[in-house]
Amino acid sequence: MKRYIDNSRREFLRKLIAGTSAMGMAPLLGNLHARSSSGPAFQLPQRPFGATGEMVGIYSLGAQATVEQVGMKEQAIEIVNKCIDLGINYIDTSAWYGMDGNSGEGDHLRGTSERHVGEVMKMRRNEVFLATKTHDRSYDGAMRHLESSLKNLQTDVIDLWQIHNIKGGEKEDIDYIFSDDGCLKALIKAREEKVVRFLGITGHADPAPMKELVERYPFDAVLMALNAADKHYNSFIDKLLPTAVEKRMGIIGMKIPARDRIFSQGGIITMKEAMSYTMSLPVSTIIVGIDRIAELEENIRIAREFEPLTAEEMLAIEDKVKPFYKHLMFYKGLSDWPEEWSGNNV
Repeated sequence: MKRYIDNSRREFLRKLIAGTSAMGMAPLLGNLHARSSSGPAFQLPQRPFGATGEMVGIYSLGAQATVEQVGMKEQAIEIVNKCIDLGINYIDTSAWYGMDGNSGEGDHLRGTSERHVGEVMKMRRNEVFLATKTHDRSYDGAMRHLESSLKNLQTDVIDLWQIHNIKGGEKEDIDYIFSDDGCLKALIKAREEKVVRFLGITGHADPAPMKELVERYPFDAVLMALNAADKHYNSFIDKLLPTAVEKRMGIIGMKIPARDRIFSQGGIITMKEAMSYTMSLPVSTIIVGIDRIAELEENIRIAREFEPLTAEEMLAIEDKVKPFYKHLMFYKGLSDWPEEWSGNNV
């Protein structure tokens, strides 16, 4: 039985890898929308962003970590500038992102990440494909977020506007999103008015409601949690990724190191393994939050040197993280600390 399961998984991964290859790795292409010719030569392999006609680097900035921290404006600006200097051309933020130490509670924190990114965008907007999000499910609330996002980001146009953190179950009323009072109407209106260019959704809790959304409306992009532990519980790779590929969506992977938990217990796998696993999937790009410039430089090096893994190599990485998947899948609502790590095993 184990051999049958391994062979079935191996064949599934081989098909996904073939899909990645079909996307076409085109290293050192010019910047998207003929952005500033004075910018750096591309140092990252590029992939198509779905059917949008855009090209993005396989590694991008998720503007959390230091970038969303209150009181760290100078460090945040340094990180964002360095990202662009090193060839990153996709930046992801949100109207929600804002932290004060270890706490993300409080409306006064909202938009901190956008404001920090905006300090760079006022000078370098034409070098970046800029994505942000609204977490409000109502038309009026989403429109208020759009107004504040444009102001915070110091721009007139957002490249990708997304519905943030689709959860599913009783926590999510999918029908309301599609209603006359729902946020999708705001997204469509903003695109019609050319304030935003493309529309998307994001989520990390459950692939089922996200699949329902992309089957009901032709969104341009989807941001989903994709890492080596994913297959072991309610898998986005199994249940959502193939649909997104079929619909030619821009696909963004997040939770690559599961907020560094993938390095717990003496190092389950390395950052190179974590990034290479997800970049071997048919994604347009992956986003990672950055605390320090040294982390950014390491990740850039990994992305530059990236070579797709084989199905066997991906299976081996999946097996490495299997004993710890509950700890790594915290964002899907699993136990924070597996029983295997209790007592003397911690």
